Amino acid sequence: MNIGVAGLGLMGSGIAKRLINTGHAIHVYNRDKSKADIFSKSTTVAKSPSELASNCDLVVSVVTNFDAVKEIFFGHAGIVESKKRPIVVADVSTISPEQSVYCAHELRKHGIEMLGMPVMGGPAAAEAGELVPMVAGNRQAFEKAKPIIEKIGKEFFYISENDGAANVIKLALNLNIALIAMALSEGITLVKGSGIDPSLFVKVLNSTYFRTGLSEKKGPLIVMNDYTPSFHLKNMLKDLDLASITAQTRGIALPTTATVQQMFRTANNSGYSEMDYTAICAFLAQINGLEKK
Repeated sequence: MNIGVAGLGLMGSGIAKRLINTGHAIHVYNRDKSKADIFSKSTTVAKSPSELASNCDLVVSVVTNFDAVKEIFFGHAGIVESKKRPIVVADVSTISPEQSVYCAHELRKHGIEMLGMPVMGGPAAAEAGELVPMVAGNRQAFEKAKPIIEKIGKEFFYISENDGAANVIKLALNLNIALIAMALSEGITLVKGSGIDPSLFVKVLNSTYFRTGLSEKKGPLIVMNDYTPSFHLKNMLKDLDLASITAQTRGIALPTTATVQQMFRTANNSGYSEMDYTAICAFLAQINGLEKK
């Protein structure tokens, strides 16, 4: 199977490296060509999404938002302009269920099957093949893509044939992450504001039943003010926005998510957008006068 990766940001680069390291000769495309050039010695760099798709049986798209997805799929020299059929597109991008449904339906008009395939895990997990993909869409297309999904995921879940179903679960998971990050940050802020070393709080928390993967991996970095991004705060805000819109269209109230959404928006607008999403803790420290930004 010839595989293409469209989008070489933090996550896309990790997936591309994983596929290369597991013996696949892949094709890559990125709108910013400099990111693709890094892979030029080990892959074939396409000049457009159409060229990428023309040489692939499966294209994994990994871009930031719906506008970028539409550009890759339907824009100038987009995937739909490729003459090769059949093609399966597995979209890893975090977009809303309705946006995923739209893309799947439009691609199908052009004879292309799309799988909504959001994943859990960061760039390091992608490179190590330890992502957790969630897949929705045509079962036959899923079976075709399955050998590659197994290479990038330590475990994966086929949700259903209903387009957009995997995106609902992805948004529910990401709002969990945001709420846990907020709770951890408020605990650290309370301890720090009381004159106690917050690293002690993190150590105690991580010795209890209430520890999380986030508190274990991110907690020590937070207390060292290390906000090197594995997932940008601006992208967490985008996902909280998508979760809120998805809930509203279904008449579902998510009151805690709405509050945390506004905290992330304020942090985003206060200069923390390009930092890791856990920089919500640095923002809390700033508004409480504990530290200057």
